[in-house]
Amino acid sequence: MSELKKRLLLPNLTRVALSLAVVSALAACQTNPAVGSQTADQGPQVVRAADALQQAAQLRQSLVPGLYEVTYDEARGALFVAATPDFDPKSAGFLYRLDPGTLQILQTIEVPRRTFALGLNGKTGALYVGNTMEGSLSVVDSRNGAVLGVIQLAQADAEGNYDHTRKVIIDEQHNRVFVTSPNQRGTVWIIDGATGQLTHTLDNVGKWAAGAAYDAERNRLYVSHGGDTGEVVAVIDPDKGEIVERFTLSDGKEHFLINSALDAQGQRLFAADGNADGLLVFNTVNGELLRSVPVGVGVLDVIYNPTRNEIYVTNRGVSREKPEGTGKVTVIDGASYAVKRVIDLPVHPNSLALSPDQQTLFVTVKAPHGDKHPAARKGSVDSVVRISLQ
Repeated sequence: MSELKKRLLLPNLTRVALSLAVVSALAACQTNPAVGSQTADQGPQVVRAADALQQAAQLRQSLVPGLYEVTYDEARGALFVAATPDFDPKSAGFLYRLDPGTLQILQTIEVPRRTFALGLNGKTGALYVGNTMEGSLSVVDSRNGAVLGVIQLAQADAEGNYDHTRKVIIDEQHNRVFVTSPNQRGTVWIIDGATGQLTHTLDNVGKWAAGAAYDAERNRLYVSHGGDTGEVVAVIDPDKGEIVERFTLSDGKEHFLINSALDAQGQRLFAADGNADGLLVFNTVNGELLRSVPVGVGVLDVIYNPTRNEIYVTNRGVSREKPEGTGKVTVIDGASYAVKRVIDLPVHPNSLALSPDQQTLFVTVKAPHGDKHPAARKGSVDSVVRISLQ
């Protein structure tokens, strides 16, 4: 596996060269300048009407280093963001509870292990935090921030290393947790949320099993992965803990479906292909590839909005060949698959979440790693952006 792919296997970003965030003007609370505003170094700025509208529809808050996944807690009206500012194995992780309106930090929760992925059970209030490097989940009570315990999934090898956890998906109806592991064989763990006990371990799911989406109505877990065998998605019956179907591509290319999202009603699976820099759309009834949509360099996260019938895809904008780029969010029409809108979010957009009414999009944005990127600034921190979709 290339070094680039290793980095991509962290929940929605890698810890080394491609850490992503916000460009230059990173004040504690960053909003766009008003139309016609003036600074000491610049004359009056001319802003097009369309640009002004887009600026008014966005709020950007520069927060802390090491932001990763974000999730919305509808019951508590809060936004949770995972952060790992330090990759030292002895370092703690952090959760930040934000006000969804202002993006201000309301609560800081220290978690014993480094935090990356998030999965929230809205019914029980249990927030499952993926401790990627330690192959485990930390369980946090979202109501008060209490750390309830740790569920160890992977076992240490002879050198003390663990298979990583990555995506954390919740089945609220059956109080289950699904966790992917992007190792060479591909592993999926299924956990009983009531007891914290492991009920199934599936190996050989698919190389670099990374993304996942759950269809509650049909009780099927879709796990997207990579490799050069043509198999790209494993369909799992979580009751039996068995793979019941596989989606394949016959183009002879090596794909890496790093994240996925589901349109349950329309029976479609959307997968962000990190190798092809695009979005793949599958029919979940027969596994047929319906469409491939180009997005941009460093495709990463994807989320589906059924209310607006839109798909949102982040791309980092950087690659081994293009380390100086910046990323964006692409808005794709769910009916025609046409690109409706491109939202520039320098430097590197990462993870996505939707508000309960599905009219607001939240994006974590990461700062450049190191000092070679043109937007690198000493002391830069990662950001959360709120985007009105109306």
